[in-house]
Amino acid sequence: MTAIEINDLTKVYGSKTVVNKVSLQVERGEIYGFLGRNGAGKSTFINMITGIIRPTSGSFKLLNEESLDKIKNRIGVLPDYSTLYDSMSAVDHLKYFSKINGRKISTPQCENVLERVGLIKDANKKVGKYSFGMKKKLGIAQSIVHDPDLIFLDEPTSGVDAESALLLQSLIVSLQEEGKTIFMTSHNLNEIEKICSKIAIMKKGSIFNEGTLIELKKQYTSNIKVKFKHSVKEEN
Repeated sequence: MTAIEINDLTKVYGSKTVVNKVSLQVERGEIYGFLGRNGAGKSTFINMITGIIRPTSGSFKLLNEESLDKIKNRIGVLPDYSTLYDSMSAVDHLKYFSKINGRKISTPQCENVLERVGLIKDANKKVGKYSFGMKKKLGIAQSIVHDPDLIFLDEPTSGVDAESALLLQSLIVSLQEEGKTIFMTSHNLNEIEKICSKIAIMKKGSIFNEGTLIELKKQYTSNIKVKFKHSVKEEN
């Protein structure tokens, strides 16, 4: 079964086409990597299918539904760090956004999620005192706290230290093992290679290539045949 089905999705701003007729499918239970340079259109694409901005044309289904209103409590999205509230603690954030998603959670449940993203020591600290990397971790915690089936992570390890990046990569794999589908963008090929079961490469707003890591490596790996000529060895 498909978790995401996209058909000719397009976004145009004035005379500039940012996303150009993108079509793809993501199977349930996959970690799908959306790879591309900064400015390739990855974030605009995610913003369209999560309801933040409207497509210019095209259509999409998430969890076999065309209406986001029907499934919004089954979707998790890593938010922009600037949308977090400086005066609230991490625990307060998780309780507040869980309530918005129709689920009331306890403090121990919040702390369990913060433990998973490496923020348990700062669970009650005001977010205004968080570093950029800590806010990124809180955003990931916010995207999974209501136990969604489908999770969108836009550059989940960008701006965090190497140790935290490894922790978050391990978390993403564990979420997949729990049966969740993860759609993540990145410009880090090494990260995508490590954890994604399928990869799409986006370039100038279009899908340049798509496939499993093995399939893509076959396409981009050259086979070179080398012939050696040597004289016949004379026997004594």
